[in-house]
Formats: sequence, structure tokens, C-alpha cells
Amino acid sequence: MKEKISAIIVTMNRKEELIECIDSLVESKCNFFEIIVVDNGSIVPTSRFLKRKYPKLKIIRSEENVGAAAGRNIGIKNAKGNYYFFMDDDARIDKNAICEMLKLFKFKKSIGIVQPKVYDKDKPDILQGVGHTINLLTGRAKAWGVMEEDKGQYDLDREIPMTGGICLVKRKVIDDIGMFDEDYFIPYEDSDLCIRAIKAGYKVYCSGSAKSWHQGKKQTAVNPRLEWMGVTTPERAYRIARNKMMFLRKHAPHSKLMVFLIFILPFYAIAHSAIIVSSKRWDILSSYWKGLFAGLLYFTTYREKPTSFYMYLF
Repeated sequence: MKEKISAIIVTMNRKEELIECIDSLVESKCNFFEIIVVDNGSIVPTSRFLKRKYPKLKIIRSEENVGAAAGRNIGIKNAKGNYYFFMDDDARIDKNAICEMLKLFKFKKSIGIVQPKVYDKDKPDILQGVGHTINLLTGRAKAWGVMEEDKGQYDLDREIPMTGGICLVKRKVIDDIGMFDEDYFIPYEDSDLCIRAIKAGYKVYCSGSAKSWHQGKKQTAVNPRLEWMGVTTPERAYRIARNKMMFLRKHAPHSKLMVFLIFILPFYAIAHSAIIVSSKRWDILSSYWKGLFAGLLYFTTYREKPTSFYMYLF
């Protein structure tokens, strides 16, 4: 079957970065079957500045921000390709990246998801990541290559546990395991997809010869300690506190869940609250604790969903 690649970009309130992103797709040596932009409730609709520049672009607008997971699912429902390429709206790819990632699918039939090497836009030789994993006891993420200068140490194709926000996914993977879990909103939705794919027998890879660039950390007005925690806004604090617990509830073994709930979660709650209090951001503290309680509620109410539409047929 000839490769038909549907690029899916979820965007909100971006213009220059989005245009740069789409330009990099248009310039790809492996042509896209279609490019789909999901406008996630932008104040100024993206169609106003995209349609004239890219007349063949498929633009789908949501009147509100439904999150990264639901936004990508909207793209999937409107895509006709046999591969889906997901990309952040502030990223760009090398013109050879798609061709290099496609080679891996031909090399090994069990491969279902491939990511490129991701570099920092502002420091083009510095890596942002070449894959990551999440500890199912603590919920902490471990990424490879972060802030490293690329000296060829990741040039070999590597099997990895999880990809970041830029990846090429075989359509059959989505058919088998279902779409992104919209309960996450953002983040963790891409890590969740990868771990579900692995459970279904697929492999996840990072291509050592495919390159992409993503916007680096932006300057914020929050306390450096909060930046270290990754909670630069109240909404971010809520999502991280909640989604970490959601991810563990779905994927961690029962024994590790008990250790997390009894020992690790109380430690996190005290330590993180102390850091937030020291910064005097009471709005972030309130959102963080709302996220913790929402995560605990998810723990008690979660029921495993069928992995595929086809399960309803049997």
C-alpha cells in the first residue's frame, strides 16, 4: 500500500510559528497526502491568515479549547491517510525527516510509532529529547538527550518507551488501540498512547537520522522553583498534579499504586506545596490541590475502556 500521510497540527493563538511549521511540511521531500490544522478556539481564527497562503489546507475549527488529546482526535476523525503525523504548532521538521521515519516502518513490521530527534529552535545543535520513559512507581519522567549537544551519540535508530509531541503513527495502531485519551486534555496524552501501543504488541522507535526543532523554554515571570516543577500557570499546576495520577492509575501495577498512594503522594503533596508557598503563588497552590483531589477522584472512579472499536463486535 502506498504511504498516505496525514499531518495533524493542533493550534491555538499562534501565527508566525504555525506558518513556519506548515512551511516545513510543505517543503518535505516525502509529500503529505493532506495537512490538517485543528484550530483549538483561537481568538483570531487561523483560516483568516492560512487559507490564502495554503489553499489546499484542511482547517477544522473548534469554538473552544478542547485540549491536545481531543484536538488530535478531531484531526484523526477527518484524516484519510494510512499514517498520521502529529506535530506541535511551534515546531518544524527537516525536509528529509518523514522519509527517514518511514524507512523504519519498512525495516520492522512491528514498529507502530516513530519520533524524530528533537532539537531546540533557539540552539539548533542542542537536543530537547530523543525519547523518554515514566517511572510507574513515582510518576517521574526520564528523558534522553535533554540539553545535550548532538555529537552523534543518538545517530542510531533506537527502540524507546515513549515519544514526545512530534511523531509518525501507523493508522493500524489507532484502529487497534483507539485514539488519544481525552481525559488527559494535556499533558501525558502522548505517553499514554505509546504505552497502550506497546501493550498491544507494537514497538516505539526514535529515528537517529530524522530531525525536528521545537520551541525551547520561554521566559516566564514565575519563581524559578516553580519553573523547576514545570508549573508556570495555575492551569498547568492542575493538569500536572491530576494527570500524573491518571497515568499511574491506568498503567502502574497494583502494588506500585499502593506504594505511591501511601508514601510517595503525601511526600509530593507536602514538598510541592512548600515550594509553591515559598513563591507566594496562592492561585497556583489552589489549582495544584484541586488537581490532586481530581486525580484521587479518578483513582476511585476509573474503569478500563475497551482498547478498540472492534471489541464491541464480539
